[in-house]
Amino acid sequence: MKKVLILLCLLAPIISFAQNEESLKEAELNRFKVMVAKDIPGLQAVLHKDLVYFHSSGAQDTKESYIASIASGKSSYVTITPEEMQQRVYGKTGINTGIVSILQQAADGVQTTIRLRFTDVFVYADKRWQMVSWQSTKLVPAQKP
Repeated sequence: MKKVLILLCLLAPIISFAQNEESLKEAELNRFKVMVAKDIPGLQAVLHKDLVYFHSSGAQDTKESYIASIASGKSSYVTITPEEMQQRVYGKTGINTGIVSILQQAADGVQTTIRLRFTDVFVYADKRWQMVSWQSTKLVPAQKP
């Protein structure tokens, strides 16, 4: 019994590491990378089966429809650059908030940059963080007086 307790004490930091703010941040940054790369297996892994994705336009996607939009090129991301990010972890639930700058490309090749303020929710399941919800709002450039 004493050996089991010692083993648990030694493993506790490793087990808890998987569900902290840094690992949540890494999951978010990885999600941005797989979106830009159109990495479908990567998207399958980082998006939860119950995903609800609300675009800044008000459009809504599920996991399947969102992945299909990236695979088809309907949603094409050239770069996703975080400007601000904050992570909070509550057990197996993580919340990311921040601002990202996204360079996107339309089907005709025209590129535009948008800035979004976002909130997303991840759950820790199957030994990894998976995004289950996204909500974003477009930020407009500051107006000069």
